[in-house]
Amino acid sequence: MSRAQVQAVALCLVMNVVDGFDLLVTSFVGPAITREWGLSPSSVGVLLSGGLAGMAVGALFLAPLADRVGRRRITLASLALASLGMLAAAFTQDLGQLLAARVITGVAVGTMAASLPVLTSEYANNKRKGLAVALITTGYGIGAVIAGLSTSVLIGSMGWRSVFVFGAVATGILFLVGLRFLPESMDHLVAKRPPNALQRFNKILVSMGRPPVDELPAHDTGTRKVALESLFRGGNAVRTVLVWVAFTAAQTAFYFASSWTPTLLLKAGMSNQQGISGGILFSLGGITGAALLGLLVSKVEARRLTAAYFVLAALTLVLFSLSLGTLAVALVVAVVLGLFLNGTISGINVIVPTLYPAQSRATALGMAVAVSRLGAVLAPLFAGYLVQAGWEPSSMYLVFTVPALIGGAATFLLTRFGRADNAPVRRGVETAAA
Repeated sequence: MSRAQVQAVALCLVMNVVDGFDLLVTSFVGPAITREWGLSPSSVGVLLSGGLAGMAVGALFLAPLADRVGRRRITLASLALASLGMLAAAFTQDLGQLLAARVITGVAVGTMAASLPVLTSEYANNKRKGLAVALITTGYGIGAVIAGLSTSVLIGSMGWRSVFVFGAVATGILFLVGLRFLPESMDHLVAKRPPNALQRFNKILVSMGRPPVDELPAHDTGTRKVALESLFRGGNAVRTVLVWVAFTAAQTAFYFASSWTPTLLLKAGMSNQQGISGGILFSLGGITGAALLGLLVSKVEARRLTAAYFVLAALTLVLFSLSLGTLAVALVVAVVLGLFLNGTISGINVIVPTLYPAQSRATALGMAVAVSRLGAVLAPLFAGYLVQAGWEPSSMYLVFTVPALIGGAATFLLTRFGRADNAPVRRGVETAAA
């Protein structure tokens, strides 16, 4: 890969890090907010779900715009919106205001969640495509780790609001960096042919050390229209449903564990710092899981590998529920749990771009993210009501083995369906990028 390709992928990774911080920071500052405002467990569940609900809105209504106006423009707008949402959260005075600020941030994160894996897939060469997409999904885990560490450092002396200010400033700085260095999607330039598309395409080629071209690569005019109906045309219908089921299952199990683990460890008898440590270790495991999947995906077919991750995640949920009585064991298992749960999400992100034509990838992934957010939103809410009803933490982890097993079955069924024809536009661009 050329320096420009590596730079593009690295920038997408850093953006995912900031997304992970902005989205998951509430999991770490939640206990402090609960003590200050006297929130009930069900209200905590609503707060934890706010950003995820916004993420569904962004993925459903804004992410498809990336296929029409360009991934770069949508990503930069989302960064600006996320920074404003984080800043607003720092100045809220009650649950309603904070919930609204978290929804705004979630909208921005959800919009980027659909564009960044696609942009990464386009700029990575064929050999490292799966690895690159899996690696950028480690950004959520890295962001969560930074959120946990910054909470530990800032919350004692400056309060929970300072953690949101830190996130707002970091996101704003990244917006300025992206304004200077984030490239446009080459597939978008070829498929949509906006003004000066050839000049912009050649500028990217030169930055990658390739010679300029006299005309844009050929493309299939019949596939230029981006529409939801393309997700259900022919063999794509079954693929789309299975992707939605698998992604929803992955989001349900992951966001239950990532949102509630610090609080549930407190409920199981650990200290506040031990609860934060458990959340950090879970996130570190998530980073490892996504990176490991990226390394393995070049040797094992992505759909089979992701199905295995789902099954192992279900087994680890059972193991974690049995280990909560022993601090050292629970913290070790938390790492393994994060590894497999985040790995399932990384696997789906690797799989989806291979199933659809270039012109509808952001729409396909955006719809999958939006639909899957139903599980991500309901999981923290459901967990909050279980806590309020008096459920023990160990029993709650057992409940969420069910979606993990469902996700494994859906992903395994995807192995029966071959890759979609990605049309000449993709082959032309990949020839340039590879």
